[in-house]
Amino acid sequence: MKKCVQLQYRNQSSKWINPVTMKFLSILVALCLLLAITISPISCDDTEKVEKPFCPCPRNYEPVCGSNLVTYPNRCEFDCVRRNVERQGRSMGLLRDGTC
Repeated sequence: MKKCVQLQYRNQSSKWINPVTMKFLSILVALCLLLAITISPISCDDTEKVEKPFCPCPRNYEPVCGSNLVTYPNRCEFDCVRRNVERQGRSMGLLRDGTC
């Protein structure tokens, strides 16, 4: 004899759900929640974040220090980030040659 779980809703007749169906639905809901959590972007304060833009710069190491106190591997990398920062309405300058 098959075992079934009875669900009683207010103002409705009795409904019978097979336990296998109940397990399947529970797993499906859990997977949907897990997928929603992993796909949703994590919100954070991006005011100080400067995304790294693509710039075809040489890989030579001649460090320079920016006014944001970040050491860039060379002047080309610094200029690339500076242009991106200026597009966002902020300014950035070169403090000195060498590391910060």
